[in-house]
Amino acid sequence: MATIKEIARRANVSTATVSKALNGKGGASQKTVDNILALASELNYTPNIYAKNLVSGESRTLGVITEDLTVFNTPEIVDSIDEICERNNYHYILGNLRINKRFGHDFSYNIAYHKLVDDMISAMLSRQVEGIIYVGCNTNAIPYFSQNSRIPFVCAYCYSNLPGIASVVYDDTRAAYDAVSRLIAQGHRNIGMICGHKDSEASAHRRQGYLSALRDNGIAFNPDIVTSGDWVWETGYNCSAGFLANKVTAIFAHNDIIATGILDYCSENGIAVGQDLALIGFDNRRVSETSRPKLSTVALPLYEIGKKAAQLMLDILSGQTPPAQKIMVNCHIIERASSACKGAL
Repeated sequence: MATIKEIARRANVSTATVSKALNGKGGASQKTVDNILALASELNYTPNIYAKNLVSGESRTLGVITEDLTVFNTPEIVDSIDEICERNNYHYILGNLRINKRFGHDFSYNIAYHKLVDDMISAMLSRQVEGIIYVGCNTNAIPYFSQNSRIPFVCAYCYSNLPGIASVVYDDTRAAYDAVSRLIAQGHRNIGMICGHKDSEASAHRRQGYLSALRDNGIAFNPDIVTSGDWVWETGYNCSAGFLANKVTAIFAHNDIIATGILDYCSENGIAVGQDLALIGFDNRRVSETSRPKLSTVALPLYEIGKKAAQLMLDILSGQTPPAQKIMVNCHIIERASSACKGAL
């Protein structure tokens, strides 16, 4: 790649003259300027925006740290951060912690995880980033955050309990409430719920939404048709027999993967989901569109989370105070064939 020094050597002028000519600041004859611009084009010169911004006193660069790029929610969040940066003439440096492959799901108290976060933040600071957006792979509180940096942090799809760190997350409780309320509006009264991991904050919030929907509609809670497992296919498949024995007419599954286990069990046992049983999942993953029948689900506002997190960071950098430490974005329900059947109205 050609540099200013190379252009200066070829034009037989100083690097300062080349810099002024490339930036339209004059200081040389028109013939010299024309020659410099022609050489820059011939040599495919690309200006070093990073260095140029540093000279102006700002890098116009953000750091984006993802816990794990392979998790389904992360790419769309990063994509929307990229869009907001592009609109505002900002650049970003992406760092991926690869937490799942390094530590699995239980990394909260792992000292190696703490060091990894510290090292990633230090690397971002060495590149003169103005702020860091931390993208979680679940909606829990971040178990560790370095407090040594004086630049702003914003969390996306997760949050921090440290004061001064704003976050953008979605409203799990409201989403579950809306999903169960849809089933109730269709006449279902005996609605089962298969939860994710019992220690998950998301699972606890979705459980609360379910209970609130039952209470607000005068339906008594039946503990026999609520169970916890994990976020896997086996949980849905293995719990289905007991739920159907309790004559549920609808099931709210805490994610789409659990729901696919229910679909497979029903298919093997002659139960037509969407006709004999209503089913709603959560996350709107790709499998919800390819399953048979297609799965009704809660769609996560991933684009909005990334967009709001990036805009929030730019607002903070411009001197604005965040409107709240935790900003909640609403989900929406996508109704497909799996929840088409009515209950006993």
